[in-house]
Amino acid sequence: MGKIIGLTGGVGCGKSTVIELLRENFRCLAVLTDEVAREQMLPGGVSYARVVEEFGDSILARDGTVDRGALAALVFPDPVKLERLNALTHPAVTEYVTGLAEKERRENRYEFLLIETALLIEGGYDQFCDEVWYIYAPAGQRRERLKKSRGYPDKKIDDLMARQKSEEEFLAVATHVIDNRDGTTKEALLENIKEIL
Repeated sequence: MGKIIGLTGGVGCGKSTVIELLRENFRCLAVLTDEVAREQMLPGGVSYARVVEEFGDSILARDGTVDRGALAALVFPDPVKLERLNALTHPAVTEYVTGLAEKERRENRYEFLLIETALLIEGGYDQFCDEVWYIYAPAGQRRERLKKSRGYPDKKIDDLMARQKSEEEFLAVATHVIDNRDGTTKEALLENIKEIL
């Protein structure tokens, strides 16, 4: 396997579109840390018991799974609780991703491993990756995308953006920038990706 690439950017920047292009056009294994975290939070998952023990049964749905909405409502307004949740879940995600990277380096089935995460810097992935790709789109355009595609109200978007690193912080660790402003076609994005690769 070739490089390990970290893919990051603010909410609404278009990470999903870039991942879709990479999966369709290259032999890459894309790991989405949010998906890993969700799987680990399922009953029997490595994070499930710890999180339930910490935050109680009020975060559980009737079927025994973690109600993500209830958990979010509990932890996001409280920085201490959010930090505690992250401390309980992030190390397990990082351990899974690093183990997968070691396995794929040995088996050499892919051209590269892509790690997609909004928390690239916080999770220490920037130290682990050979390259860091930052997907850029202006904050105003990202806001409009989130309203249109996800129906998010301004307050939710404000909260999401406030919790993420600034553009300057992303750029400080980025080895490459993919411009995904409104009007950028998939063809143009793919050409940009090919140039970088």
